[in-house]
Amino acid sequence: MIQRVQSLFLFFSSILILIILFYAPVLFNQEGQTLILKNLRFPAIFLLISVLLSFFSIFQYKNRIKQLKLVSFARVAITFSFLLFFFTKDDSYQIYYGGLLLIIPYVILILSAYFIKKDEKLVKSADRIR
Repeated sequence: MIQRVQSLFLFFSSILILIILFYAPVLFNQEGQTLILKNLRFPAIFLLISVLLSFFSIFQYKNRIKQLKLVSFARVAITFSFLLFFFTKDDSYQIYYGGLLLIIPYVILILSAYFIKKDEKLVKSADRIR
């Protein structure tokens, strides 16, 4: 359901990752050349995996445990992407603002996991009352 707050967070995280992937420069060198993340193969693949997992988990609202696992895997994919991006860059390049923007979708995914857990707790408490 798209009106749940965690679904909105997952959607915004997917959109933000796509914007970072295709438009935000992540590296620059002394000559002023910038590099977009889509030009780096393996970090881009992990970010696309994160987008797909986030978007797919929106439609798993009936199975909150599965949704929580998908969100966790999406966070791991963002972490791998950032680590690959950071450790495979050349010494001539420095990190630009697009590389640091990867923190925002990670935090959004943490918030969505929090609200999924809160939803699951609410459902379990309602089942105990019955």
